[in-house]
Amino acid sequence: MKVWGGGNRGASVPGKFTCRMCLAGIETWKCASYLLLCLPALPSVAQPLPPDQPAQFDAISVTVTREARTTKEVPQSVSVVDEKRIKDVRMFNIKDALQGQVPGLRIESNNNAYDARISIRGAGLKAQFGVREINLLRDGVPILDPDSFGRLDFVDPDDIERIEVTRGPGDLYSAGTAGGTIHIISRSAFDDRHNVVRGGVGNWGTHSLHTRFGKVFDEHALAFTFSRRHTDNDWREHNRFSSTNAGLKHGWQLGGSSLLETEVTYSDVKLNLPGSLNREQYARYRDTGNALETQDPWKNSARDSQILFMNSRLEHRVGNWLFKPRIYYNQWKQFHPVTGQINVTDGWERNFGIDFEGNHTHSLFGIAGSMVIGGTWRRNWNDGALQYAYADVLTVPGSGRILSTLSDRKGQLNSRSKSTNDLWGIYFLESLSPLDRLTVDLQMRFDQVSFDIERDEFQSYDFANGRYVPGRGLIKVRESYDLFAPKAAITYRATDQINIYATVAHANQVPADSEVQNAVEFGRTLKASGHLNYEAGFKGRGRNWSFDLAGYHTDVSNEIISLMQNFQTLYVNAGKTDKNGFEFFGNYAFDSGLEVGTSYTYTSLKFSKLTEPLTMVDPVTNRRTTINADRSGNQTPRFPEHMYFVYTTYRHPSGWHGRVETRGQSNYFTDNANTERRGGYHFLTNLTVGYDRKHWGVTFNVQNLFDKRYAVDVNKDASGSRISFTPGMPRTFMGYVSYKF
Repeated sequence: MKVWGGGNRGASVPGKFTCRMCLAGIETWKCASYLLLCLPALPSVAQPLPPDQPAQFDAISVTVTREARTTKEVPQSVSVVDEKRIKDVRMFNIKDALQGQVPGLRIESNNNAYDARISIRGAGLKAQFGVREINLLRDGVPILDPDSFGRLDFVDPDDIERIEVTRGPGDLYSAGTAGGTIHIISRSAFDDRHNVVRGGVGNWGTHSLHTRFGKVFDEHALAFTFSRRHTDNDWREHNRFSSTNAGLKHGWQLGGSSLLETEVTYSDVKLNLPGSLNREQYARYRDTGNALETQDPWKNSARDSQILFMNSRLEHRVGNWLFKPRIYYNQWKQFHPVTGQINVTDGWERNFGIDFEGNHTHSLFGIAGSMVIGGTWRRNWNDGALQYAYADVLTVPGSGRILSTLSDRKGQLNSRSKSTNDLWGIYFLESLSPLDRLTVDLQMRFDQVSFDIERDEFQSYDFANGRYVPGRGLIKVRESYDLFAPKAAITYRATDQINIYATVAHANQVPADSEVQNAVEFGRTLKASGHLNYEAGFKGRGRNWSFDLAGYHTDVSNEIISLMQNFQTLYVNAGKTDKNGFEFFGNYAFDSGLEVGTSYTYTSLKFSKLTEPLTMVDPVTNRRTTINADRSGNQTPRFPEHMYFVYTTYRHPSGWHGRVETRGQSNYFTDNANTERRGGYHFLTNLTVGYDRKHWGVTFNVQNLFDKRYAVDVNKDASGSRISFTPGMPRTFMGYVSYKF
């Protein structure tokens, strides 16, 4: 969504404001959910600049400060992937919208599904599945557990209005995450402009169907969405994906000062996880474009889930206060065969939360300002998490070592556990403008996260010997973490088109419950890592151009890193890590309908202090010894030093439109010892062409236009004996036909 206007926050907002919806004749109350009931944080957007001045444009962000501001006014690196970008690409998952468009962010997927690997400035690298260290939000609701494990399986990519991405600590939404935030904002129930039926087909057995119907009835609005996506992905063995999403939204305008929106969605997702390749298998993939094998013994890994999501939010204005209470609940069950075991939810895993927030505009000692204050509480609990052995396996005669699974059929019960994970927190932001061109932001967030886990282990998988062994009985884990996140920032309006900002922020990264259990199993304890970030930058917005330029330095203490040893992942605290980077994004729109843009990211991640424990096994005596290897001064693995992205779009008044984009990255180290560099690629290109005429639209999209063979991830075992390649998707095309009504 674009907003035209300029500069000062703090004035009143009239009954209508100048946005695309209102230019189309929509009243203010129908736009309320987009700009938080016309929050006075952006009064200037209501006042178009005089005709003799260039009309500036900018995107709205509601994520960093919890109040609506243009991104130019936000004193932090933030990118808004808006409706225009989403329309220009296929939306089979959020990777399609984010990839390349957001500097500092690396997102990859090898199967067109929701299981995208996401890392922001190096945060999130240790996630084996799901998203860690990065806050995920859907319409203001955390779609991650209190221990920071995020899920994208119930996000419908066809129901996304925009995506906001903040990078680094300092986001007022983030509790226990330090890498940044991805805020997925879906279409409002009051948005009746996007009623559509759209279908698509492509190669690799891919097809999709989406429909949305919404209608406004005076004070009420209803919207129904349904999406179905499926792909066989048979360029790889065991790589199928399918999802079904259905949702119902209701909006209720309660007089002129209140808005209530409620939604219920249900998702049924089935996802195969194909495993990794060794050097020889990766070489065959490079030659043929197919990867019909894996080096992993676990040939039947998957993640199937069913999710029910409910969210109700109220916005109520009283004088200069805007109150925004929220209540949400979601529950899911899963079937998740992975390394050594099959995870099954007996019943439902549940997540319940409430959030109270108030925004207040005021004058403090004659200085115009605004305040955000609130508190949150949420609980995640599971009374029946079960782990089973694989029933059908191929073993080495005599030793019992598992060579391969033959199916995902459940065998003997390995363990039964129950857990409760609580988070409560308070937050505060004071924003003041002591000078006409200067804004000062002071904020604080405090959260406490607690784990209460009981696990009864009957047997376990021994990674060193490759077989099941007797378990350790009852294991109890009780941990709690206090998390502090202060921030101070200034923004200076150097000209009407360019702002300068500087910020310093701190945040703690809480360990995930699986990491806490992992540490306990190996006789260690994990601390919450601390991230102290210094950042400065420039933001420019003109009539037909924009740019963002930022530099940062982050000191990380006790960073939680993953180590691969003998097929097993261990989690430990690194001593200290230094992160330095430079990020740029710029674009220019010609009056002819042509737009060009580019982004560049430089990232330097180093262990300033790290001792890596290595477990060595004598092949004769089977005796284990542990040594400590010094990795201080080494680069953090698996994140490229350089990334680039270039795009061009064109729209003709006749209805023809097109987009071509290309990206690349440098090689990176594959292990903490920095023994080998892999993973680089260049000019990975996507192409989209389409034609829109009245109600009809036709679009054709090609991913990986030149059919490059590359790796989305390369990871080397700490001992150096094993390297894992995750191959990227070959050339993939889809055609869509849509009808809007």
